[in-house]
This record gives sequence, structure tokens and C-alpha cells, in this order.
Amino acid sequence: MAPGMNLNPDHDSDHDQARAETELPLPPAELATFLTDSERLFRLNPHLEIERWEARPDGFRLVMINELNGQRLETGVRVAEAPDHWEFRYEAGLKQATILAVEPTPLGSRLILTDLYPRILDPADPRVAEVDRSLVPWVAALRRHLLSRQRWGWAPGWCWWHERLLPGLPPRQRRIVRLIVWVSLIEFLVFLGLVLVL
Repeated sequence: MAPGMNLNPDHDSDHDQARAETELPLPPAELATFLTDSERLFRLNPHLEIERWEARPDGFRLVMINELNGQRLETGVRVAEAPDHWEFRYEAGLKQATILAVEPTPLGSRLILTDLYPRILDPADPRVAEVDRSLVPWVAALRRHLLSRQRWGWAPGWCWWHERLLPGLPPRQRRIVRLIVWVSLIEFLVFLGLVLVL
């Protein structure tokens, strides 16, 4: 099941919410264990350029640029954990919180990400430009990563490349590195094919 998004406001509270979810063929406990690494989780967002990350006793502090809305944000983030969900409370910026939840399904688990915002009634309010539009791409990236990890995580160097090196680069540089790797691989295969034919 591909990631989906619900942008409907939560009418039972004083905030708006954006929600994206996906189903994965992973046991809930395995998915929950993966989500406990907050830095890896945020760095896997394909549209966040994290300039600085500083661990704190109650969470972390980060400086980041969101390439989809052009916003640069420096904020502390308080983390609250429970067995089946995590809450990231932002000290600055329009977004108030991101909540991750894991639910069991017959074939594995469901990952749900929800962003909470203050209620904005006027669509012309300039604060609307600060809404983080990377939620769906983030869930899609997490899905791809987790499925690849399930299939290739055993390979030497896979976790280092996909969870440390690439996520440590700005999004644009990640895309360039991937492109260079694929072009180099195709060139090698073409060369190998020509050698075998000749």
C-alpha cells in the first residue's frame, strides 16, 4: 500500500492536522525499534537539509532547511515515547508536533505520521506558506528504505551507505550521488557487455 495523505482538520480540537500512512510487511516491534533512532528518522526525509543536530536529554535541537517550502528553522524538539507511538514537540515554527504511530495489521504493521498545526481559518494567511509539504514524500521514503533494508540490510556496507552516508548529505547532493552511482553502473555494464561480445 503506497503512502496516502489526509489534509482534513481535526474538528475535535483547536488544531489542523496533516496525516500520511503506509502499510509494511514488518512486525510492529521491528518497525518500532527502527523508529527509536530520531536522527536517522529525520535525515531520511528526502526534502530536509539538516545543517546541525544536537542531542539533548529531553530530545534534540536541530537547524534545518525544508526545500519544499523554502523555510529555514532552528528549534528544539522534545520527544515523548510510548510503546506504539512517538511524539515530537517543536519549540519554534508553525508546526506544533509530529506524531508517529505503529498499528498491527494482518500482514505486518501500519506506520502513521501526523503533523499538528494551529487552526488557520483564512487560506490567505501568510503562515500557510510554512506548512511542511514533505510529509507524504517522507513516508514514501521511509517505506522504500524499510523495504530495501528488509531485502538488502544483510549486505556489508548497506546500512552505512543508506543510513549514515547518504542521509548525512543535503537532499540535492544525495540525488547527485545516486545519479553518479547509477550512471557509473550502467557504463560498467555496457563496457562489460562490449568486452564479452568482442
